[in-house]
Amino acid sequence: MGRLIRVITSRLVQGFVVALAVASLTFVVVNVTPGDLALQIAVARHDLESVTPAMVEQIRKEEGLEGPVMRRYFRWLARTLRFDLGCSLVNGRPVGEELIHRFSYTARLAGAGLLVSFLLAVPLGIASGIRPGRGVDRFSELLSSVLTALPSFVIGVFFVLVFAIKLHWLPAAGFTGIRHMVLPALTLGIGLAALSTRIVATAVADVRSRFYYRFARMKGLGGMHLILRHGIKNAAIPVLTLLGIQFAHLLDGAVVIETLFAWPGMGRFLLEGILARDIPVVQGAGLLIGFTYVAVNMAVDVLCVALSPSRNPGEAPP
Repeated sequence: MGRLIRVITSRLVQGFVVALAVASLTFVVVNVTPGDLALQIAVARHDLESVTPAMVEQIRKEEGLEGPVMRRYFRWLARTLRFDLGCSLVNGRPVGEELIHRFSYTARLAGAGLLVSFLLAVPLGIASGIRPGRGVDRFSELLSSVLTALPSFVIGVFFVLVFAIKLHWLPAAGFTGIRHMVLPALTLGIGLAALSTRIVATAVADVRSRFYYRFARMKGLGGMHLILRHGIKNAAIPVLTLLGIQFAHLLDGAVVIETLFAWPGMGRFLLEGILARDIPVVQGAGLLIGFTYVAVNMAVDVLCVALSPSRNPGEAPP
């Protein structure tokens, strides 16, 4: 229990530091980018033809863009410590509410994509790891290499052409129901499964070479009982670590997939904020991304401690 508390405490401290560093770096990058920030905000709010110099100056004063960069940074930092992320410079909506709304869509898509990856990678990886170098292992290795080499948007376009345009089975874009989640989730899941399958296969093959596994076989255990009792638990640590990294990456927002399928998630929201140089949106997204990575890593570490209480978090079994 003491080691578990230390893991959680260190991750919480790390989360604060990482989130602050990411948001601060984002603030600097957005503010030092060439161009008139007030003009870009005015164009994003209205259109280029209707923007006037007086309008640009009014936005500059209203949004506090005329002071030194460091003064604006410390003013933002003080608000952030009060859990006030401000409002979007483009549409005036509270950034916190918008982030929660967009993050919920990304979380659904990430969970569905990870489920697809798990259902594909675990059975195929176990079958490959049980008989390394055999037909199933060679097939999964070839398939993983092909899918890893294919960009995710190519897989997504293929699914749209076949299942949405040709067969009319599924909608191509947007989100009004569960059917809209199928194609983007499959696109994400298949891409993740390409790497996860080989990680599972390697972990299972490594466990099968260990003394405790061979000793269990000498005692007469065999088949799936041996795999489930002595193989899965010890092979789970590297697999859980990989799944945690993948899930955190998906929660950041798979920008390409969300743009391709017009998914109203974090990826598109962050991209729109960057293009419009909407500083509160980009900084808020940076904070959320930093906390997401740390929260997922903390959850993975806790699970690793539960599976292997005699070892350090994330350490592979001997």
